Amino acid sequence: MEPDWHDKSILILGCGNILLGDDGFGPAVAQRLEADFTIPADVCVFDAGTSVREILFDTILSEKKPSKVVIVDAMDCGRKPGEIFSPDLDSYPEVKLDDFSMHQIPTSNLLRELRDLCGIEVIVIACQVAGTCESVSPGLSSPVEAAVEHAVEMLAGEHFG
Repeated sequence: MEPDWHDKSILILGCGNILLGDDGFGPAVAQRLEADFTIPADVCVFDAGTSVREILFDTILSEKKPSKVVIVDAMDCGRKPGEIFSPDLDSYPEVKLDDFSMHQIPTSNLLRELRDLCGIEVIVIACQVAGTCESVSPGLSSPVEAAVEHAVEMLAGEHFG
């Protein structure tokens, strides 16, 4: 049985670990979109948590594929805390690594394969973290919490119109 996102044209994945502070940005955005908006029939909003690799791999192998995948994640790129930005997939190393930092784009190789081999439009919406967590510390910092609302409005305006 295929997951329901395989029947959708747009897949929005909130990525991150809610137990590691600002890394919970992606799940917070997904949860807010689901709570505050009526999701259009052709869109799937999914809190992928830390399982994004498996979802992307399943999508690559699926007969039915979305036309667009939007990854929402927290990153540490030396920007102003809470800043929303869209990193370029081609700026990441092409070396296949299994060990990604929680604040780097997950599965950059899988995202490039979705784009280049499957013809899927891939968009990354990232938020600069205020700090990184080495131990369990649920909850977003103030700047990242404020960025959730900005990201929600941006995504809803772009994909729910």
